Amino acid sequence: MVRRFTFIMYFIAALLFGCNEQTGDYIAASSISAKGFSRNGAEMRKAHGQEIKIWGFVDHSNIYGNNDVKTILGDWWSGDGPGSTTWRFNLKAGQDDEAGDSFPVHVPNDQGRDELLKVFLIDARANKPTKVFVNGRIFAFDAPANVRRFTGLYMEVQSSHDIVLKSQGRSDR
Repeated sequence: MVRRFTFIMYFIAALLFGCNEQTGDYIAASSISAKGFSRNGAEMRKAHGQEIKIWGFVDHSNIYGNNDVKTILGDWWSGDGPGSTTWRFNLKAGQDDEAGDSFPVHVPNDQGRDELLKVFLIDARANKPTKVFVNGRIFAFDAPANVRRFTGLYMEVQSSHDIVLKSQGRSDR
């Protein structure tokens, strides 16, 4: 309970300082991530394994999955997924962030996968950002670099239906 309270207070503080926008129950990915790494490593390690609702943008250059995913995405396929039963896309904090300045979201291969991938592909081909709202568990890990130590992030969702598309002209799934 104390762990959850600390995590919630961290996000309330981030929002009060005006650096990030909350949409409904969803916090902005920019409130926890900068260039794909944690903004505050100590707080994210405390939040390790907790469920969050977050919004951000699909990194169209980082979508991974099995051969079925490759068939749908074609040239936009980035490689094999994290496992035989999952696929992955990366989440960027800002729509104009560079490819790779994002963190992974692991998603089960389920009935909603193909619909999501087709929307991702349409937007990628049109050079249009795909804004997504994701409900899942956040995980932090040590990501050492040459000079500095970073805290990496990734998310796991239970279903592709935990990823909601909301944008102009597109209804909620």
